[in-house]
Amino acid sequence: MTATPPPTQAIVQQAYDKLRSYGTPPYVVYLTDENGDVHRIAFRASDEMMNDSEYLHQATLPFANIYRAFVGPLSITVHQAVAPVTPSASAAPATPAQTSLESDLKTIAVVSVSAKPAYKVANQGVETVDGHSDYHLVLDPTLDPNRFALRDLWIDTTTHDVRRADYVTTDSNVPDATVYLTVNFEQVGPYWIAARWVAIYHMLGPGVPPVYRELKIEKMRFPNELPDWLWDERQYEAHRRDRRLDPLAGLFDGP
Repeated sequence: MTATPPPTQAIVQQAYDKLRSYGTPPYVVYLTDENGDVHRIAFRASDEMMNDSEYLHQATLPFANIYRAFVGPLSITVHQAVAPVTPSASAAPATPAQTSLESDLKTIAVVSVSAKPAYKVANQGVETVDGHSDYHLVLDPTLDPNRFALRDLWIDTTTHDVRRADYVTTDSNVPDATVYLTVNFEQVGPYWIAARWVAIYHMLGPGVPPVYRELKIEKMRFPNELPDWLWDERQYEAHRRDRRLDPLAGLFDGP
């Protein structure tokens, strides 16, 4: 006899509670590999700023692009996903620097959200993702679909971890594209991290083929402190011109 699945609301609440149990690191520094092109990215969780440079073995600061995250180790942008909420007795309290996935899940889990839920959520049954048995939830936004970008969640039936999330979103760096994004989550150290993601950019205009990007994280570190000028374009460039030593140099030496 097939077991009756728990209510969809309970599945979402359990996933949100499990995400919160991992906490959020203040900084993440990691290497990404996109078809052999390796970059080093320093991510600041408080405002989702990225310092993105080619991975070079040198003592001085490399050239870097500094921008707000589109896709990062904590999934996509936090603030666009946060809805004005009135917490209910069933909802867990908010935590600082939530990931967008946490914020979206909080929005779903809270009973009162701007007079109506941000999503209609339907359980499509159990599917297998990376060898794990997962509930597949389909999300239909009832509010601004650009702000509430989640479309699918796969939540482990045993551990309640979010294994995969699908988004339909945009990328400010490529304004003429709709981005279909799949993020796969894994535990890295004490955190639950977006460790692999695939993005397909559907470009505007007739005959323009989609662009496929696949990135995976190779190594990851969680510093407790980093200087704020790493995410300030003017200060960073001034330090780079002065050939200042790179505070991240050697961070990935060893395993």
